[in-house]
Amino acid sequence: MSKFLRRDFLKGLVALPFMGYFALSFKDNILLEQAKKKTDYLKDLGIDHLEALRFKFPKWNSDNTKPIRLGIAGYGWRGPVLMRALGHAHPNWIAENTKDGKYNDELLSFLDQEDLNVEFTAVCDAFSFRAQDALATSLNEVYPGEKKGKRKPIKIFATYKEMIESKEIDAVIISTPDHLHANMATIAAKAGIHVYLEKPMTRTIEEAKALRDVIKSSNIVFQLGHENRQQRSYEVAKELVAKNVLGDISLVETFTNRNSDFGAWIRGIDKRASLQTINWKEFLGDSTYQEFNPDKYFNWQRFNEFGSGVTGSQFSHFYDCVNQVLNLGIPEYVAALGGTYYFKDARDIPDVLNCIFNYPKRGLSLTYDCTLKNSKFRGITFMGTDATMEIENNVNVYKDSESVKYKKIEIDPNKTIFSYFPDPRVDAVSSATALTYIKNGFGKTMIENRIVDTTYLHLKEWIDAIRGHGKPCCDIDRGFEESVTFILANIALDHKKTVSWDAINEKAVVS
Repeated sequence: MSKFLRRDFLKGLVALPFMGYFALSFKDNILLEQAKKKTDYLKDLGIDHLEALRFKFPKWNSDNTKPIRLGIAGYGWRGPVLMRALGHAHPNWIAENTKDGKYNDELLSFLDQEDLNVEFTAVCDAFSFRAQDALATSLNEVYPGEKKGKRKPIKIFATYKEMIESKEIDAVIISTPDHLHANMATIAAKAGIHVYLEKPMTRTIEEAKALRDVIKSSNIVFQLGHENRQQRSYEVAKELVAKNVLGDISLVETFTNRNSDFGAWIRGIDKRASLQTINWKEFLGDSTYQEFNPDKYFNWQRFNEFGSGVTGSQFSHFYDCVNQVLNLGIPEYVAALGGTYYFKDARDIPDVLNCIFNYPKRGLSLTYDCTLKNSKFRGITFMGTDATMEIENNVNVYKDSESVKYKKIEIDPNKTIFSYFPDPRVDAVSSATALTYIKNGFGKTMIENRIVDTTYLHLKEWIDAIRGHGKPCCDIDRGFEESVTFILANIALDHKKTVSWDAINEKAVVS
């Protein structure tokens, strides 16, 4: 085989499922023989042509539609990422991704996004400097689409209620600290404003029930910000499960491993922080008043009064991934143990945690293990009677050595019987935390041979649904399941007892 033909042959295997591994040192005839066996085996399994890999971008003509006027509440760490997904980038970000007058791949990918015809019109942020960053973003002249030139400056509102009542917006993104989520989403829905709410949805079961009822009684489009719903690897996994490739699944394992101060939510304190630059009352919301504390303002995820613990911050991601694949819903029983053993600061959330979510009617348990003192990466693992499946940005399936179904398949159980590898490109300067998010499927995905930002896809789906095209995949029902599940773990941890879910009365019962 000529080197060019062989190169193209191997290139064609990228982002496609295949059986086993190919050693590049094998002779070409052995390589071709393995490829033939791969094709035959995938055909026998009925997974040689997966629908998940045939997904195409939904194309809507937004040029002839009325612009959607968008406001954002909270323009901190996540806010700029969300606005870039909608075509609005800060000038500094443009500069960081430009060298010698040339755009890098990250910026080119941004410019290649569809112009969703979204007008950035309003912002409210308790920290005045972040609101000014949003203003600078609204004026940036580098953005996707053919229409160029200056944009209108956004309006800065002192409070969220003023922004909602201003009649300046049709839709709102809520990317504030967790304790503000439920109330802000409720206020918007009652005002007829479409809502994109960052995870987790709520911090208590009562909030989850109330918000669900408000959203269902309104005509607004609601999307919960689990962008991993757009990751092809989870769609591939869902199809493999539907085709019974794994057999009966009895155990699913999920993990969070981190080993850095930033990974433990020690984010630092902006030197410009003061009562003159931070609207402390707006940050507190409906919580009990306390004296100004910049540590709690900038590092709020470490505190239960403002955050939702490790489960709300981290496990909620992985639960939604598993729920997408298996449609698990709310567990019947939950147990949790852990503690704050290593970080001797003001936090009151655990740095080591173990949770078990039991589904007797499904015959399986879902586990979550967390340590903030070790960084070993582990993907989500599904264990079935016939095979084990590991999911991250990739999907790998290994036959079980005792499987009757795969007994005749002469493959080492340590080698894959199925693998999905999308294009692995990531920029060389990503931090360890960013790379971990990418590996877990929270950054990029592969669609139609393009590397695409999953946040862009998730927001596009929401915008399309507002215009009457399709429905959001992470709606209020999925949000309710997510909230209740991780909240049950928090209750179990607090009481150090098993908690059961009373589905009829929709309440937690502590044993």
